[in-house]
Amino acid sequence: MPEFQVLRTDFLSILSLIHAATTKVALALKPARPQHKAALEPLNDLSRRVAALVHLVLLMRSRNALALQKEYSTLARNVLDAILSLSSTLFALQSSSDLSSEDYLVRTGGVHDLINEAKKPGHLSLNNREAVKRRWKQDHESLVDALEEVKELCTAKGEGDVDDFADDGWDELGLEPSQPLTPEELERAEAVSGIVFSISVVFNSCRHWH
Repeated sequence: MPEFQVLRTDFLSILSLIHAATTKVALALKPARPQHKAALEPLNDLSRRVAALVHLVLLMRSRNALALQKEYSTLARNVLDAILSLSSTLFALQSSSDLSSEDYLVRTGGVHDLINEAKKPGHLSLNNREAVKRRWKQDHESLVDALEEVKELCTAKGEGDVDDFADDGWDELGLEPSQPLTPEELERAEAVSGIVFSISVVFNSCRHWH
């Protein structure tokens, strides 16, 4: 079984090849002047690179570094989704009379942006510990947002606060404005706030792992 660093190097190399193949496909199938025969080779090349990327992800999944596997697998899935979007757009434009459409350029740029971002130093974790810390940081930020929302709910506990919700935008959607919490709801919200805060503290401490 190849070491992870070898797999990582191959992963980034294949992304670079996908970047180049995607460019060639977009140029060959330009709606205003498609060159279908010229597109065959880059299309086959792109197909091979995609298969190789999937194979690498499967090799990574056979290892025990779950957080690291998830990070690279998610990136690969995003790249494949972007390629699928580009393919669908090119296919649709081949039968369209709108030869001036530049939607395919936007889709091509979507593939390129994902790959260029992935190749930046520090974007992809080098080991499982780094991947875990990155994921915990993301989860901690979500917890902080959730804690703030719960705190806002807990502050709306008096009847005098009703007016504060009168212009919260819900009426524009045909919904009733938000109402202050009942005593029972407030008790539950405060309990949840304490739990979320405790978890947030734990998450925050884990950000300082070395």
